Amino acid sequence: QMTSAKTIEQGKKVRYAVVGSGWVSQGFFLPGVGQTSNSELTVIVTGDPEKGEQMSKKYNLKKWYKYDQFSEALKEGLFDAVYIATPNWKHKEFALPALEAGYHVLLEKPMEITEEDCQEIIEAQKKSGAKLMIGYRLHFEPATLEIYEMIRSGKIGDPRAFVAKFSQNLKEDNHRAKHGFDGGPIPDMGVYPINGVRAIFQDEPIEVHAFGFKSPDKKLDFHDTVSVVLRFPNDRTATMVLSYATYVFFIS
Repeated sequence: QMTSAKTIEQGKKVRYAVVGSGWVSQGFFLPGVGQTSNSELTVIVTGDPEKGEQMSKKYNLKKWYKYDQFSEALKEGLFDAVYIATPNWKHKEFALPALEAGYHVLLEKPMEITEEDCQEIIEAQKKSGAKLMIGYRLHFEPATLEIYEMIRSGKIGDPRAFVAKFSQNLKEDNHRAKHGFDGGPIPDMGVYPINGVRAIFQDEPIEVHAFGFKSPDKKLDFHDTVSVVLRFPNDRTATMVLSYATYVFFIS
């Protein structure tokens, strides 16, 4: 049953529940909320009881819940909005019931793994009227916006080709290493160059080719390195390489 969107009184802080207690939440969102004047943390939802206790004490939260207690958390209503930073393939599992219950949702990128799951989330938002936002910071990052403006002003001419490489060295015990394509470099890192070139060309690709391979020293069950070529209207192209198998730094 769909519930109308939660209302937040003028001047009151937005109370956030954080779903997921991995390094993205702990390294960025949780400490970041403390730097705002309009938001506060009240709840954490996690699959790790130890992290639940630790984060509750560190951030003086009202309560923590296990993943399987999420429906209970929605009923108790100790928050106004939900920040979801679970593994990519679990986004809909939490975004859908939150939106249906009228909670506003800030959802880590990518929205989900399949287009169908994304559409379900969007439809739930439309029905409830709650706010839905994807946590893609480069829409607001000053240096990125300045580059876009420089290109669109014509200072460097008409861009015809885009080349990007995004790589990291993923440890084999990381959760992203155990879920095939869904946890692979395309949905995890591909959003950055794909959104970047769409913003630069101000257009959508009309054709795609991709080639993947497995590095011999990696024991992953999917292509850890993928090369992608996108064709855009007016004879423009984008080439990108995305990899979990380079030796720059480890993601544990």
